[in-house]
Amino acid sequence: MARRFLTDADVDSKTRAAGLLVLLYGIQLTRIITLTRDQVDATSPPVKLTIGAEPIELPKILGDAIVDLVDASMRYPEGWLFPGRNPGLHLTPGLISRRLRAEGLRSESARTTALIELTRQMHPRIVSDLLGITPASAAAWSRLASGDWSDYPKLRAVSD
Repeated sequence: MARRFLTDADVDSKTRAAGLLVLLYGIQLTRIITLTRDQVDATSPPVKLTIGAEPIELPKILGDAIVDLVDASMRYPEGWLFPGRNPGLHLTPGLISRRLRAEGLRSESARTTALIELTRQMHPRIVSDLLGITPASAAAWSRLASGDWSDYPKLRAVSD
């Protein structure tokens, strides 16, 4: 599914960006729709998006889609990347969910898969900092992924 969203030029920027944010980072639709252009740093490649405490460097295709949304958002003073039909408001999660479903993406199952994979690959604290989820939530995802990061502090001490 991620490959399709990364390569299919027929998917519009809003749907592509939202789909990739769910597929790659497990971000909830309720958080995606509240993203603003202030959270995007496109001053130099790669494009960075700050969701949690640390910015995330985005893959080029996703970065390009986000930059398209930033450019389109310039017409709106509020700065939403996903502006709604009503002035001053962002899109609703239901509308984005319907767009994603029309492309074959079920956001909740994709989010679960992404968070399990992220916490399998990275320490839960890093996932927490990048995605702005609580450390307890990241640890719970890590346990679900059967991740064992008990030796992480020891490994980190060796590399410092």
